[in-house]
Formats: sequence, structure tokens, C-alpha cells
Amino acid sequence: MSDVSKIINEKVDKYFDEILEALKKVIAIKSVMSEPKDGMPFGEGPAKALHETLKIAEELGFKSVNIDNYAGHVEYGEGGKIYAVLGHLDVVPEGDIERWTSNPFELVIRDGKMYGRGVSDDKGPSIGALFALKIASELVDKPKNRVRIIFGTNEENGSQCLKYYFTKEPYPDAAVTPDGDFPAVFAEKGIVTYSISKKISKEHTTKLVELRAGTAANVVPEECIAIVESDKLNEIAYLVSNYVGVCKYECKIDGNRITIKSLGKSAHGAHPEAGINAASGMLELLSRIFGPENETIRTLYERLGRDYYGIGLGISGQDDVSKKLTCNLGILKLENDTITAIINIRHPIFFNVDMITLQIKEAMKGFEVERTSYSKPLYVSKDSDFMRLLLKIYREETQDISEPISIGGGTYARSVPYGVAYGAVFPGEDTHMHQPDECWSLESFKKYIRIYTKLIYAWLTE
Repeated sequence: MSDVSKIINEKVDKYFDEILEALKKVIAIKSVMSEPKDGMPFGEGPAKALHETLKIAEELGFKSVNIDNYAGHVEYGEGGKIYAVLGHLDVVPEGDIERWTSNPFELVIRDGKMYGRGVSDDKGPSIGALFALKIASELVDKPKNRVRIIFGTNEENGSQCLKYYFTKEPYPDAAVTPDGDFPAVFAEKGIVTYSISKKISKEHTTKLVELRAGTAANVVPEECIAIVESDKLNEIAYLVSNYVGVCKYECKIDGNRITIKSLGKSAHGAHPEAGINAASGMLELLSRIFGPENETIRTLYERLGRDYYGIGLGISGQDDVSKKLTCNLGILKLENDTITAIINIRHPIFFNVDMITLQIKEAMKGFEVERTSYSKPLYVSKDSDFMRLLLKIYREETQDISEPISIGGGTYARSVPYGVAYGAVFPGEDTHMHQPDECWSLESFKKYIRIYTKLIYAWLTE
């Protein structure tokens, strides 16, 4: 295996410029979910990214399969078991463009890092896996099994892509997704999203006429805008200008209205404590502006805006495997006099989602509470042969003997009967995932490709 490892390392170096060129083409496509079009179930961007990636694969000599622009794959080998790498080509929105130091849809390399939306989540790992398959195919003439690289286009918004894909194609015997952390992820929390709404009072002289924050339930909103109509604008402006909270605040008076902006820090919804929630910050400020006049705003702040762990909802807790429950207020909006908060909860694997739902309805009495999506927890034994293989390859490459971890994030591993997240982020790395200036070091990218090439080689030759 040492000779094979040496050849793999050499081939990764040989292909690396070509890998970056391929990634550059895919990063340039804004593959954010949008309105469906004919033959494009998740909008034009995700479909274009899939087409471009499959075109790159064909140029590498693979035959590609496109399943109705939901997902596609390439594979190497015939017969035996089917193993798969599950990557996704859709990305979260770029957010405030002013907070990027370069174009989010251009692959920029500086100071040993790649920058661009998707370089780490998950276009970089997906393209890296494709080239890992290419390198492994050059080393194995007569594979004993098949290995597929499957490219999805809707991971960030519910993974409907793979649900559809697997109605047309067989499940793999085992799979990994490079959409988590190394050394490997053996447990993923349950993920549940709720919509909580209520009409607000319009009986008072001070009225909330506009409110908007957030791009997705699984992202900590970095900005929230509220417009308030009142005959006490100077008093409100003074409060905003002098208010000290977790967010920064700005305001501007225009006629009988004042526009207020709260500025926070974006983060992945699985780790809301890593960000500063601008929607929570706005609720805090609005609860001071309206006082007891608007119980709806006060209740939203007290139940949803004061913590990241579900304490206000009465659902906080943890287990020994997956640690604390987290709760992210991802979207806050006012439409037709109805204020709606969308929250994204990551619950420990031994918690019961029906009990969580009952408690939220109890805590939010008077509000409409709807559970809009749910993904069950995932658990794979650390002592399984599958996990032992993944750890062996990782440890030989990195000399790191860290144990597998549990995460709050949800990955494609849940889309198959037997799978786990395996990388692509290494321990201690900060790739600014779901944030401005998403990045990934070139050395980590190379190391990841080497690990995946060795895994695919092992699958083909076992």
C-alpha cells in the first residue's frame, strides 16, 4: 500500500491545476435554489452546475447519467457492491456582497487558500471526489466493485434531489459524503424546522409596517430591517442610536417612518452560537420600542430570541452522544399583518420530535405552529468495519488519532440506508461555511483528495 500511496500522492499533484480549473468553472455558476423552470426542479443555477460538472466528468472519460436535473452520477467498475460518494452542487446565498473581499462566484486563490461560495460546501469536495475517482481508475484495471460519485442539487433546501434520484437508481451498499468533518461523523442530530406565526396589533400609534431577516432557516441571519411608523420618531431614533446590545444598529427617519437595521454575524444554523443573530437583536430592540403594547413581539423575543439552546421554548437538553440541542431563528418576516418566525432545531439523537413539537406549541400558545420539515437523526457504530476502514485511511494520511465525532449538521448520509459524513473539513479548520469569504486551504484540499482516492482504491480492490 505504501507504493500505491506514493503513486496517488504524485497523481494528485499532477492533476491539481486541472482540478482547480474544473472547480473554477463550477464556482462561477450561482447554483442557489430559485423558482423551478421547465426541466429544472430547483431553478436554473443548480441545473447548470450539474450539467457543467457532468461535462467535466465526460471530458475525464467517464459516462455520465443525469436523472432529470435532480441529481446525476458517474461511476467506475462493473458488478460487485455499489459504493458511493454523495456530493452536492447547490450552495446557500452569498448574503451581503459588501462583506466579501472578492466575488463569491469566482474562484480566487490568495495566501494559500481558495475563496468562493462552495469551495468547501460542497463544490470543492465534489470536484475533488470526481478526480479521486479518476486517479483510482488509473490504478485499478479490474475493479471488484463499483464506485459512484453522485452529484445532488438540493442539499441546502431539504435534499429532495436524492429522494427523487433513489426512486430511479439503486441505493449504494455504503456511502460517504464529504460534507462534514474528519476524522468521520458517526452521529448526526435530528433536524426539524417550524414556522411560527401570528397577526400583530395595529391598534396603537406606533406600528410595525415592515420586517425582514434571513435567507434560509439553516443560516444565522446577519442583517434584519424593520420599518416603524410612529408619531414618536425622535424618541425611537434616540433609543436606537444609544442602544447597546449584541448587534450594531442603524436608523434613518423618512416622513412619519423610521427604518432600523440590525447587523450581526452569519453562521451555519447547526452552530448558531458561532454567529450573532440579527433577527434576535431586532426583536430585542423592538420589544423595547413597543413595550407591552405588542405582546407578539415580546413573546417572540422571550421564547426565540434570547438563547440558542431552546431554553425559552422549554426544549433545552442534551445526551451523551450528540450533546446540546440548538435552535436557530433563521427567518423573520412580516406579511399581511402577520409576523412569521422560522426556526431550525438540531436535537440530540435520543430526543423525541413529537415531544418537542408539543412543548413548542405549549410555549407559543396563541401562535400558529407548523412543523414544516423533519430529518431523523443518524447513528453508525464507531466499531463497525465501515468506520474502521475510514479511520484507518484518515489516520495513515494525517497521523491524527482523533475519534469520530457527532455533529448538529445534516448531510446526505441520511439519504441512504448506510452512510456517514467523512470530511471534508479537517479538525481545527474554519472555512467560513455559510458565511462571507467562504474558503479552504489548498493543502487541505490536496490532503482531502488523497484520502478519498485511497478510500475509492480500497473499495475497488477489496
